[in-house]
Amino acid sequence: MISIGYLSFDASQKIHYSGKYTSTKTSKTGHGNITRYIRHIDRGTDKMNGCEVHHSNPDIDSDLTLQNESYYRDSNGEWHKTSHSKDMINAINRRVEYAKEHGARIATKGKNDTVIVRPLVVQLDKETISEHKNWTFDIIEILEKEFGADNITGFSVHKDETNPHLHISFIPCYETEKNGEIKCTISQTKFFNSPKQLAGLHRKIRKSLLDKGYDIELENKPIEEHLAGYYDKNGEWHQQGLTPDQLKELSDREFSLRMEVINMRYRQSELDMIEQSIYDLREKAKIQQEELEKERVAMNAQQAALEREKADVQTQLKVIAEETAKAKKMESDAEEMLQKAYDAINVCYEILSEENGLEDKLLEFVGKEDRKTGKHNRRIMEKWFERFKEHCWDKRTVQRMEALEIRKQRLKMANKKIDDVTTNAVPTGTGYNFSA
Repeated sequence: MISIGYLSFDASQKIHYSGKYTSTKTSKTGHGNITRYIRHIDRGTDKMNGCEVHHSNPDIDSDLTLQNESYYRDSNGEWHKTSHSKDMINAINRRVEYAKEHGARIATKGKNDTVIVRPLVVQLDKETISEHKNWTFDIIEILEKEFGADNITGFSVHKDETNPHLHISFIPCYETEKNGEIKCTISQTKFFNSPKQLAGLHRKIRKSLLDKGYDIELENKPIEEHLAGYYDKNGEWHQQGLTPDQLKELSDREFSLRMEVINMRYRQSELDMIEQSIYDLREKAKIQQEELEKERVAMNAQQAALEREKADVQTQLKVIAEETAKAKKMESDAEEMLQKAYDAINVCYEILSEENGLEDKLLEFVGKEDRKTGKHNRRIMEKWFERFKEHCWDKRTVQRMEALEIRKQRLKMANKKIDDVTTNAVPTGTGYNFSA
């Protein structure tokens, strides 16, 4: 005969509307709300969607998580595989909202903090599971009859731990009908009004499985001596769990291990964050270094271009300076030559002026001599002068006109500004304005 394990049925956890959870076995409390609970039991769907959540349970083999299966009940009461963990959350919320619409009052504070989900755990041994491929829905059918089909909103089959087992979401919604009107109450005590009733569910589930053809013992006698329980008035043994001392020892050990795992994961998380921060800083530093290197190359190129432009400007300035010096030298030489020419012209003009007077002086001198000697040479001389003038008139006239023109040009040049000469002397097309 095959025996069902001592953890065949467990309903010790309670999830309150405020998000608080408690355990009737260990009296532990905490906060995790419905979402955290669903993310734990439906971790296979999360991993399938690329969102793997790390759990503190060391028995979880993440390589097998994708073998887990999760189902939720839709608004028509049909079962479907989850495509997202929100499917199970929405199913829970639909049932809670239904209860509220039909008069259920839900409190969130103190002792009245309403328990809206009572998670159930059912486990069979591997050999029995191997012989009954439909064991999950067989158990779900039993629980639907016990607690109401609509109150079982979802379940997950875990195959990534030591033994396969079921996690079932049970909403303790108690319905009554009066005069055709449905009234709802969210109350766990309507289903678990005493530890005795809870313990009796073990035997109930086993009997239902026997009726379905499961080859299991109704009582788990081989391990009775290790378990706590009670005998009813008929002397019949009812299994409840481990002895208080064993339970306390296991609870303390489990608590220590869980705290150690939490601390290790916390330290690992801190190390991961530090490592990620270092990696991010290195990446940012690398990017900044590359940007700085690009800027440095660009600045060097700009500097080289500026140096070339500077050299070109200096070369042009040097050429301009040399051309300006040449222009000034040419201007100075031209002024000197003009001055010499002006001096020569003045001399020539004076000579010509004196020449004009020589004729009269000569004739006056010959006239005086004629009076002394009684001769008439003056008249002869006048005739010769007339003939000489006729001979030389054309050439002398041209020379005088040239001399007069040069004199006029000298006067004009004397009134001209030297800046005009300098500007005309600067080569054009340099691109620079030196008029100032």
